[in-house]
Amino acid sequence: MQRLLKLKKFLRNTNLSVFSENLRNPKHAEERFRPLTSAEIESLEKNGNRCDDWTKIRVEGNFTPERIYRSVFIGSVYLPAFFGTLLLPGDVSFPTGIYDSILHNCVVENALVYRVSMLSNVFVSRFAILQNVGTLVSSGKLQFLKSISVGNECGTRNLIVYPDTNQNFLEHQLDNLFATDFQNQYEAILNEWQNEIKIHSGFIGPGAVLSNIGVVRNSWIGPHARIVGASKIRGSIVLSSLEETTGIYDSVILENSIVQESCMIHSAAQVKNSLVLKKTKIGKMALVSSSIVSNCCHIEEAEVTSSFVGPLTQLHHHSLLIAALWPKGCGNIGYGANVGSNHTGRKPDQEIHPGIGTFFGLGVNVKFPANFKNSPFLLIASGVTTSPQRLELPFALIRPGNPEKYGLSKDLNEVVPGFGYGKNAFALERNLQKYAQRGKNIISSAFYSLFSVSNVRAVYNAFVKLQDVTVQEIYTGKDLNILGSNYMREPVRQFALQVYRNFLERFLFESVLTAVESDSSMILLSPKEILRSLPGEVFKERFSNIELPATVPEVLKRLRSLSKQWVENVLAGDARDKERGQAIFDDYQQVHPEDKAFYELVKGQHEQLIRRIQTVLKDSREEA
Repeated sequence: MQRLLKLKKFLRNTNLSVFSENLRNPKHAEERFRPLTSAEIESLEKNGNRCDDWTKIRVEGNFTPERIYRSVFIGSVYLPAFFGTLLLPGDVSFPTGIYDSILHNCVVENALVYRVSMLSNVFVSRFAILQNVGTLVSSGKLQFLKSISVGNECGTRNLIVYPDTNQNFLEHQLDNLFATDFQNQYEAILNEWQNEIKIHSGFIGPGAVLSNIGVVRNSWIGPHARIVGASKIRGSIVLSSLEETTGIYDSVILENSIVQESCMIHSAAQVKNSLVLKKTKIGKMALVSSSIVSNCCHIEEAEVTSSFVGPLTQLHHHSLLIAALWPKGCGNIGYGANVGSNHTGRKPDQEIHPGIGTFFGLGVNVKFPANFKNSPFLLIASGVTTSPQRLELPFALIRPGNPEKYGLSKDLNEVVPGFGYGKNAFALERNLQKYAQRGKNIISSAFYSLFSVSNVRAVYNAFVKLQDVTVQEIYTGKDLNILGSNYMREPVRQFALQVYRNFLERFLFESVLTAVESDSSMILLSPKEILRSLPGEVFKERFSNIELPATVPEVLKRLRSLSKQWVENVLAGDARDKERGQAIFDDYQQVHPEDKAFYELVKGQHEQLIRRIQTVLKDSREEA
């Protein structure tokens, strides 16, 4: 309930609400405007302008007709005193005014309207540029709320979104999707807000640029947005600001959608019935429909339908993602990946739930239904076809195997739990660096941390279940349900247990270090006592399967060793890539320079940890 009250206050203070309030209480009040004089009408007609009834035209007191040429006015039109020049695309300076256009029931501030075939029922803010636009019209039916169905295409997961929707509230709404009281209150607040800000015209914000566009209909274009060469903008909200400009370019079709600040949509992309959050790029003929695309994503040449795509997700090549509930994102879909078998017969009732950091390799074919939510940082190897399944193995690799060798169905793949953390540390660390760069100032590092509470719990659960088996050569889902539709060999199980143990120890031991840093007296307690005293449900777990050292100094010594091992694994992964490349290409070393900044970052993190450990141990000795 508290969250809903905060939402109510937040909505009333958005830029969109402020602009809408100004439109409902217009600065173009009757006392600020006057009728045209007969001399002004004569001058306007001399300049090639026409009007069905000049008495319906209202102008500011210091209006002059010198900047209005060859235009037609229909109905009630409010005009300013034009002054100054504006910079058109192509860096051409042009005086504000109205030229070679048709205007119907509009309000125009000091802006440029040049060759607009029909401008109807639209408020054009100061310093806006409308150049070579086919039709820019509004029927007065501007909608600020959108209902988007994600996951399966049967309409059972409808999320109601508003222009300033953020990731946290999307997840909260998803978690409470079937909580009737929450949904009723949520919808009531949004409907009340929409009625409060309702406007009966289109809107072009201050400093916005609309150039060489076919159609703009029933849309709200925010301040300083740049829309150049788009084919069609219909029923959409485009948020933008001077500091966070949104750009829409080159044959784009945008329909019934919301696009937030700092986004770029370009190169014949189509976005329909969707929500696009801040700093996301969609281009190169991408198709996005009935989807939510979160912050800092990048989609090109791909199709995304009926999906919730979480932050920092990349689709750079021809691929399909459909019916995916993927709020944590941070993933990648390779070329030719088909993540989309969402039909049961003729009914589109199937879906997929990827976990954070899922990587779909080149040409994979993922059969639905599939639940990888509790398999964070899953890697599906190139060319693999996966069967319907529920997999719960963090950092796992699904790869082709040889199931028939063990008398198993040929449809089974081999799964290697813990592969990403134990064998692919270089890729994980590089991804974390990329997330930090792409999500700067928007997405907290805690969101994609390897050691988030949800990841730790997933690893711990898998660790416990992998121990609770009767030892045998081969395991399938019949032996261990967390394996999904795959098989696992006994040596792989032993490998996974060691990897998961190292992961959990690293998390627990660093938690002990942080606790002692905040309260030096804790160093006298046992590590188990320290962990149980910490806030948060994850520390209430017994971690009975993890053998903890008896003292804090022993914990810190082990933590130092684990950190060193991680750095070595990261650098070893890079070294393997180099060795392979040098064996294949003579000039590999010359054209693939070392990323010294990355090496320094990884080593610097380890060195910082060592300094923290040394400081704690030094302080404890001094106190003793």
